[in-house]
Amino acid sequence: MSKVVCIGESLIDFMPTGEDLTFAAKAGGAPSNVCACIAKLGGVGCYLGKLSEDIFSRFLLANMKKWGVNTDYTIIDKRYQTALAFVSHDENGDREFNFYRNQSCDLMLDKSEIPNDLFAKGDILHFCSVGLVESPSKYAHKRAIELAKANDCIVSFDVNVRERLWDNIENCVSTIKEFLSVADIVKVTDDELVLLTGENNEEVAVKQLFDLAKQSKLLIVTKGGSGASVYDRTGNTYFSAAADVKVVDTTGAGDCFIGCVLYKLNCGEANLTLDGIKQAMDFASLGCGVVIGKKGAIESMPTQEDIQKLKISLK
Repeated sequence: MSKVVCIGESLIDFMPTGEDLTFAAKAGGAPSNVCACIAKLGGVGCYLGKLSEDIFSRFLLANMKKWGVNTDYTIIDKRYQTALAFVSHDENGDREFNFYRNQSCDLMLDKSEIPNDLFAKGDILHFCSVGLVESPSKYAHKRAIELAKANDCIVSFDVNVRERLWDNIENCVSTIKEFLSVADIVKVTDDELVLLTGENNEEVAVKQLFDLAKQSKLLIVTKGGSGASVYDRTGNTYFSAAADVKVVDTTGAGDCFIGCVLYKLNCGEANLTLDGIKQAMDFASLGCGVVIGKKGAIESMPTQEDIQKLKISLK
């Protein structure tokens, strides 16, 4: 079976417990969340990244193995510490992150540590912008993308902006625009779409983003409780409504969405055309409905049974 390789950060999300400045540690990091989503659905999700030997990385590694993530490409390096993120929520369940990530292990993944035989035809490479800050990780991403392209693999980019991790927003935007040019499928939030294009009209902004993402066949725009739309290069679109569930925590929802889509692409139940992605979009919307009804990221990722139960309950 082919695999989905997710490169980038794995970190600890410290989630508020309800009392002042008390938190519970949860496994997180967008690429590892996506890996867990794919693995829990029955696919092969491989985490390509660097962990430490500290208590936090041991916790992350144990969680990956618990949920079936393939860690064959995970490197352990005791010289660095694990990145930490402290999460707070507003009244709608939306999050704000405070990061502790100075030279953390995920940023120290070197391009020389990317295996030359990493990919086979039919595999997928997935990445986000968090690993693209100026660091060895940025160039490890470039090497992984180069190898994926050489093996005719799909390259997926979930923009996933975290402004506080960048020295300024201009560097963030310019770096994202550079990497958009190599992606076959791109996911942005509606806010990120405006950030990258300066355009509030979604259809106009999508056209502008396709001009930047020159190789992309599809562009997914997620809009929280307002659902998600996917566009092809001709401007045709399909809308998938969000599942009508009570929001407990939105952490990991976007990672679940793209994870569900990539799972369907990888197992051959979807393709990079508008008609070929519709069922995957609806599947992803249901998956997100499962995630936002729970706390945490990796542990809240859905199984096939979870999605089927929610689908039945919403009829």
